[in-house]
Amino acid sequence: MEITVLPAISELLLLLLILAGILATGIGYIWLNYKIWKYPFYLPLTLLFGISLGGYTYANGASQLAAAFFGTIPFLIGLYFKRGLKGDFKSSTYFLAPAVIGVIFLFLYPLVFEFYLSFRDLSLRTFSDWITTGHVPLADNYGLSNYIEVFQNRATGQSFIFVLWRTIMWTAINLFFHLSVGLVLALLLNAKGVKGVAIYRTLLTLPWVIPQVIAVLVWRADFNESIGFINQFITVVNQLFSFEWSGNVIMPLTWIGFEPKAWFLDGSALFTAACIVNIWLGIPFMMINFLGALQSIPHSVYEAASIDGATWMQKFRHVTVPLLKPVMVPASILGAIWTFNNLNVIFLMTDGGRYEGADILVTDLFKQSFTYYRYGFAAAYSFVIFAILCILTVIQFRVTRPRHASTT
Repeated sequence: MEITVLPAISELLLLLLILAGILATGIGYIWLNYKIWKYPFYLPLTLLFGISLGGYTYANGASQLAAAFFGTIPFLIGLYFKRGLKGDFKSSTYFLAPAVIGVIFLFLYPLVFEFYLSFRDLSLRTFSDWITTGHVPLADNYGLSNYIEVFQNRATGQSFIFVLWRTIMWTAINLFFHLSVGLVLALLLNAKGVKGVAIYRTLLTLPWVIPQVIAVLVWRADFNESIGFINQFITVVNQLFSFEWSGNVIMPLTWIGFEPKAWFLDGSALFTAACIVNIWLGIPFMMINFLGALQSIPHSVYEAASIDGATWMQKFRHVTVPLLKPVMVPASILGAIWTFNNLNVIFLMTDGGRYEGADILVTDLFKQSFTYYRYGFAAAYSFVIFAILCILTVIQFRVTRPRHASTT
């Protein structure tokens, strides 16, 4: 049987054409509103257009909720033009249009197509049918079975809740050490009288400068059970600094929980190793951000605090931290998103998924897509992860937003 990719390509082009049509219609409608918003019957016309659009969508099989949604949009846009915008920002809209078009085609089109696939049963079994016919069968339960299955046990043998909890722990542990150690190093580099600051700064920045793939592969070799540096280091330190206490031999690193082990065969040990590697990689970024913010704080502020008799702890709490907050908040949000979506470290430390026990959501998603070839399910999985990130970001914004004291 001759296989041709023309049906699949035609389906992609059709979706792209539909998106281009929606974009052109939207731009044309906005331009029309700029032209006629001053007319006295502008709002009644938008209301009439909205009713017509809602009736048309309902007549073509849309639900009442969808018809009401589409019917309300023109009137809301008209109300915004009439009461809020009032013809302002017309020139800026024209200047932004090329960039908006580029973002729509480079970002929105893949997002829309992925959303389309999330309701389809696209897998290795149906992929050839899609190539030859250009049609992807709808998943069960009106296309919602992919989303339902995300929250069930999957081929990896791990529940979604367990992987989500591990991902939250992964993000929280890494972000805590990135912020705390990065801040401590920045304070040390910013201290008066420290010589060789440029050398220290260069050395401490190396983990960020080295390509991440190379750095993780070196760390993976260090965690090797037989010849790795980590196990040998633990063994040597325990031998050199062990002591006897009440008839028992106390080995310092073993006493605090570190001992030679098969790091890749124990899920908890593998997760710990991945955290160590990612903490080492991420500290320089936070350190550089904090150091730049510290150097921008005027010395006169600290001098005034010293005159008032403030201790170094009071200076840190009431001067340094509040002035660092405009940098700490966006850096922590960005670091949380990066860490939550960090595929490279877990993927490389587990040797492409060969070792189990350290998967987070994005690596589990990667396995579903490129190990088990469940593309429709992976698309739904990615939107679930996106929704979780949005919720966590909103929560973090609310927790870290400044609270202004009420004035009387």
